[in-house]
Amino acid sequence: MIFLVVGEVVFLAATWIPDSDPSDRKRNSLSQDGQTDRDDEKPATSNHKAEYSVANDWEAKVGKVEQAFPGSKTPEMARIRERLKFLSQNLTRSELSEDACAKIVQSLDALQQQAAKLSAISKRPSINAEGIDEAIAASAQSLQIAEQETTRLAREQAERIVRREREPVIRRIRLAKQDQLDQAIELRRRIAEMQREREESSAKSARENALQNEMRDVEKFLQPFTAPGNLQPNSDSNPWDVERTFDSKPVSLARLQRLGALEQTMEGLERLYIFGGGKNPTVNNPRPLGSFPEYWAQKLKKPHILQPVKRAQQLLRDHGQALVEQQLLSP
Repeated sequence: MIFLVVGEVVFLAATWIPDSDPSDRKRNSLSQDGQTDRDDEKPATSNHKAEYSVANDWEAKVGKVEQAFPGSKTPEMARIRERLKFLSQNLTRSELSEDACAKIVQSLDALQQQAAKLSAISKRPSINAEGIDEAIAASAQSLQIAEQETTRLAREQAERIVRREREPVIRRIRLAKQDQLDQAIELRRRIAEMQREREESSAKSARENALQNEMRDVEKFLQPFTAPGNLQPNSDSNPWDVERTFDSKPVSLARLQRLGALEQTMEGLERLYIFGGGKNPTVNNPRPLGSFPEYWAQKLKKPHILQPVKRAQQLLRDHGQALVEQQLLSP
């Protein structure tokens, strides 16, 4: 936007130069105005670097631009001077970056040079008042553009400062929010774990109470399984395949399940009957029988054999986990 200032001022000069004949302009430049133009342009060139180094002295720089304009007291010139004063105040109050300062200094220099040329042209007898008014109006437009650009640069600079100051605060807020989220997740996990432990404890108590209600039958029918011994099932389907262990402990619930001895079929009952009641040299379960019948081939279908085997299987199915928790069965 700043470069529009230079463009508008160049257009201003171009509107006035064609009013004179080229040969007249050349003679006037050599005779009357040549020395003046050189004197005006020379300080701008020689002092450019110095002015750039004190770019923050906006009041002095804008004052030079105002002095370069024609001394006319027309309403248009009055408006231009008012805008130059506003521009000076706006620049003085603004905090601009070095790049923005450089651009504004360059635009003010160009505007000053073109205003000097306009002032020189306006002194010629051949220039009419209407043309001067148009030139002043163009300068006023350029000033308006410069004011808008200065305001925009100041606003952007302020926004950058605000963002820079807010970033650490936002980062701390995000970290605190993440910490709170992590704490909430950990709290929910602990609550869920406590709830699970409470439910497991409640379920275990319920299993223990149910087992206690049938402990009389457990002691009566499950001695071949709950009493310590060194014989364990060793097959997925063959009850005659057994393993003799060094440690003496109750029968493993998992091994009975793997054997299929807890399936509610005649085959499942047969496997439980063979392992629990086997006293022959092949199986020879050393645990006491209690009320569980001793195994005899082809005897399972007899009611006095079948009923205690069924009862033993039902107790193992209903209370197997509780028996393990009470260490009456191995896991």
